[in-house]
Amino acid sequence: MKNISEQKNAVPNSADFNTNGLRQCIGGISKKIFSSIPAVAMISAFTIGGLLISCQDKNNQSNQNNKTEVMKNNQEQKEGILKAIDLYVESGKKGDGNIAKPAFASTATMSWSENGVLKSVPIQVLFDGFSAAEPMEANYKLTTLDVEGDAAIVRIESQFGPDKYADMFTLVKDGSDWKIISKVYQVKK
Repeated sequence: MKNISEQKNAVPNSADFNTNGLRQCIGGISKKIFSSIPAVAMISAFTIGGLLISCQDKNNQSNQNNKTEVMKNNQEQKEGILKAIDLYVESGKKGDGNIAKPAFASTATMSWSENGVLKSVPIQVLFDGFSAAEPMEANYKLTTLDVEGDAAIVRIESQFGPDKYADMFTLVKDGSDWKIISKVYQVKK
């Protein structure tokens, strides 16, 4: 163990502090450190460091591959989900409830609040309403799409003719298709 006076000599005082002094100081400290470490320990340290860097590079490459796969899967999921939403809007546009049927689970429901009272009906009511209506201009804007595994939540701003809606859908994956199991809407004023 060095005594205090030896430690003070290892660092230049402010009067000596210039570029050459700094180099000499660092060089002297480096020589003391490396001369006190056996060569085998230094080689081991460099080898382990190299292996860690190599492993990190492989992990980064693996993570990049995983991110690419997730992005690909997410895009496929999004396309499948939006296919169901597109069928719903197309059904209203053409005035044909049968177009929407493949997008919905047979047990799906449609819910809304009317004068502060919850209303909930089987989805067949929506199909019948579309079929009873004349074809009309219809479109939507996606505002939310959240997917977790085989479940998804979608929110759209839609317009059927002059009427505007906020539509919320819950979807579940059924085989390779996404099925809407719940439609909740709010008429926008």
